[in-house]
Amino acid sequence: MHINARKKKIRFSLIPATCVWICATLSAVYGAPVGVFVDAPLPPETHAAATRLRVAVSPVSPAVEWKGNRPTGVMIDVWEEIASRIGVTTDFVSEPTFSRLFDVLIEGGADVSLGPLAITEEREEKIDFTHSIFHSGSRIAVRQRSDYGIFTTLRSFVSWQLLGLFGCVMAFVFLTGHLLWWCERRDNPSSFPSHYVNGVGEAMWWIACTIVSGGCDNKYVASRMGRAIGFAWMVGGIVLLATFTSVLTATMTAERVVGAIHGPRDLAGRTVGCQQAATSRLSAKKRGAFVQEFPTINEALVAMSLGMVEAVVAENQSLIFFVNQPSHAGVRLVGPMFETFDYGLAVPNDSPLREKLNKAILQIREDGTLERIKQTWLGNHE
Repeated sequence: MHINARKKKIRFSLIPATCVWICATLSAVYGAPVGVFVDAPLPPETHAAATRLRVAVSPVSPAVEWKGNRPTGVMIDVWEEIASRIGVTTDFVSEPTFSRLFDVLIEGGADVSLGPLAITEEREEKIDFTHSIFHSGSRIAVRQRSDYGIFTTLRSFVSWQLLGLFGCVMAFVFLTGHLLWWCERRDNPSSFPSHYVNGVGEAMWWIACTIVSGGCDNKYVASRMGRAIGFAWMVGGIVLLATFTSVLTATMTAERVVGAIHGPRDLAGRTVGCQQAATSRLSAKKRGAFVQEFPTINEALVAMSLGMVEAVVAENQSLIFFVNQPSHAGVRLVGPMFETFDYGLAVPNDSPLREKLNKAILQIREDGTLERIKQTWLGNHE
């Protein structure tokens, strides 16, 4: 009896030990204590739900606009779609100028920058970019010409080509007038007085008459050097008048038919407006334009309407947006898109966000979300 009772006691005392051993074994194998409910691993988006990102924006229509207390625009819609897919919330950081979108990343004041940020080698040395979101390029905007009266004709005389030609002619007349007076003042004082001011003035007048009519009736040239100068101006006057006429005709015809600027090749020597820190200003400078920079594209267009600049060179989609606004009804786009580039989101160098953002960008590309957002804001413009 005692023996059986003892065996039962030992047997029951082994049960807890056995349970403990089984639990320890399973815990080692599965990495969680048995008897505790283990939830399925949470997706990365759920873990990141509490993450707040500082996103820098600056008003660059139609990419970003401020309405009320928060920004709107095509890039804002794109960002909100991306943010929902990577499970983050956003604190928008307003920057006063476009150039600040790059500086704030370098200074550590933001995690991401939004806008029409062209991906260039120069910028890649300072910050990182995500995959491309849009493909775009530079475009030219000019005022529509609606005045073809006498004032337009008179303005055609005031062009850089004509002014340059006139300046060169006056310089040669001034120099050769002095030389002619020096040669004639002693032997021919009746035609070219020895007094400096009167003599040089008469010499320049004789040259002007020679250019227009081939000579001057009440004056003659006696010295050999003077006759050589006169012969040169007789022949040169024919060429000069022909050149002046052709330049004036070409200028008036071109401005009447298509305006002063109708493509990238016509930017040379023109004053154009560009946005500060934008790649379009480099495109304009490369083509010989005199660039004036403005904080926004809208300010550049206003300056063009006031006659401060002759054209505006900016990102294509932005110009399409502004041209369709009632406030810029007198603006039109000319020429093809040039200096094409891609633009995306900007992040600090070696940012861990870059890979997550790239995956989300690929997702909205493939499922058509990106194209739907683009069509909503920009329509079917190419």
